[in-house]
Amino acid sequence: MAAKKGAAEGASGGGKSKATILFLVVGIVVGAVVAFGASKILLGKSKEEKKEEKTLPEHTLELDEFIVNLADGSHYAKVTLALGLEKPIGGGEHGKVEPKLLAPIRDTVISVFSSKSMSQLVSHEGKEQTKEELKEKLNKLLGDEVVKQVYFTSLTLQ
Repeated sequence: MAAKKGAAEGASGGGKSKATILFLVVGIVVGAVVAFGASKILLGKSKEEKKEEKTLPEHTLELDEFIVNLADGSHYAKVTLALGLEKPIGGGEHGKVEPKLLAPIRDTVISVFSSKSMSQLVSHEGKEQTKEELKEKLNKLLGDEVVKQVYFTSLTLQ
């Protein structure tokens, strides 16, 4: 009889154990779902902020063509570029840049390209580095972070 009573207690204790395990599993699943949802919300906001940072500049200044001898002496670059600007620069008529400002911009572009060799400009990394250098020097020239992006609209190397 005592054996039957012990077996009955073991069976009911096992039921409590199974209920506890089930309760823990459900709790873990619910916690994982909540954590996943929270991470999506938080990461979703940071992706939206990154998209805002990569928006196209408000204004574009297209520069005339440049033909520049490269640093290695036997090659040249024929380049047309545009500048993505935060705001319009200069105060010329009909949105055009005044010549007193255009000359230093052109000089900066020529100086940067004439310091590059053909091998530097052929690679993708070299082109990106040249864009960053142009952006940095033009912003220094203009005295503000006006230039947001440099675009090569045409590039021929020979």
